[in-house]
Amino acid sequence: MTTDEAFALEPSEPGVVPQRVIDELVESRRVAHDYAAGFGDALKAQAEKHGVKVGALRRYVTAIATDSVEEVDAEMDDLARLLERGQE
Repeated sequence: MTTDEAFALEPSEPGVVPQRVIDELVESRRVAHDYAAGFGDALKAQAEKHGVKVGALRRYVTAIATDSVEEVDAEMDDLARLLERGQE
């Protein structure tokens, strides 16, 4: 049984979140924070190793992970045009 299924079995009272749910969410937040920190460290190390900007690598990896590569590509085209016009 998943956590969602277990929590769905509990009676729900509007405006009241059971402590068990709060505890689970707090723990999930801690885990997510730890993974995010590790991900940031890994991005920084790999960007330095391969000579690319951290932000560019993050954006690329995120685009792949969220299936938004085409959107990011179009945004980069727009950004390049704006930068070209700004330098005129």
